[in-house]
Amino acid sequence: MLGSQARFQSVRVRTRDMLQLCTTTYHALYCATVMAKCPLCTHRSAKRFCPAKAVRICSICCGTKREIEIDCPSDCSYLQAGRRYEVRQGPTGKPPQREFSQQFRHRCGGAITVLAQSVLAERGENPSLLDSDVRAAFEALQATMKTLKAGIHYETLPEGSAGAMGLYRRVQPLIDLMMKPQGVAYDALRAGDVPEVFDFIIVSVDLHSGGRPKSRRYLDWLSSVAPVPVADNRDSLILP
Repeated sequence: MLGSQARFQSVRVRTRDMLQLCTTTYHALYCATVMAKCPLCTHRSAKRFCPAKAVRICSICCGTKREIEIDCPSDCSYLQAGRRYEVRQGPTGKPPQREFSQQFRHRCGGAITVLAQSVLAERGENPSLLDSDVRAAFEALQATMKTLKAGIHYETLPEGSAGAMGLYRRVQPLIDLMMKPQGVAYDALRAGDVPEVFDFIIVSVDLHSGGRPKSRRYLDWLSSVAPVPVADNRDSLILP
């Protein structure tokens, strides 16, 4: 009788210990994850995994700091969902007030395609390249061209960004090459068309970028529409 009571008591203790272990494990694995605080705001629950930060953050910080304080990778599902939502909502600001004639598009189509491919090539070598870097590089190229047209040899360099400088240095020799092409199918780029070509790229950035400091929306759009380089492909121009 005493032996049976001892065995029963032992089983009851083991059962109680097992229940305690299960409860502890539940709180450690479930409650800690669900109730963890967002490391950015420190007070809301962290429910979304942020690949840029490699931690969970709250949905509010995800939405408000996206491409502003957070350098979001292009394959982030929350970034992609946010972009689709913005497209459905429509543009919030004024569209770029600049028109380009069909004649210009046809005449400069080869040059535009080459420049677009150079932007993507630079991005391939420098994944940190931003939409704002593209804009800064072409604004600097445009300013340099204007001074040359006025008879002044003064080079305007993009400021504050290694990405913009890298793209500037990549594009600059291409312009000289396209103005005197040898053995290529498209027409030589006219000196008078160069500022308008730069304008075209800048307007394209403004039209397709999200406008946030760390946005790569234009670059992602360009990657999705850029034609494969061929000898002459004016029917597949990259137009805003």
